[in-house]
Amino acid sequence: MKTFLLHHAPKSANQDTWTVTFSLPYIATEYAPAGNGVWYVRTWLGADQIKRRLAILFDHPDELGVHELSRADRALTGRLNWLQGRLEEDEPDGSSWHVPRGVWNVLQSAVGTITR
Repeated sequence: MKTFLLHHAPKSANQDTWTVTFSLPYIATEYAPAGNGVWYVRTWLGADQIKRRLAILFDHPDELGVHELSRADRALTGRLNWLQGRLEEDEPDGSSWHVPRGVWNVLQSAVGTITR
């Protein structure tokens, strides 16, 4: 299990971060907030996989920083309030575009609400 620090730096001041927060359970077995736009996640995914799964949420690839923590850094996260994640397996068809199912559900619901 690896521990990562994720940092969301939106390009515009009015960009919401709730979609990132909502997506964290689907990329992590555990996650913990560390500040506004900053999260710790424990996952078996690699940094590139995390970026691919969350890429749909950002206009620019440099809006999301993903940094793997060293063993010493992980020791500092022991006192955080970790939340339980729901990390899903990759799709069996081997597709290279991974998006958490929950994100699709929220987006589809939002589009349905807007179009009504």
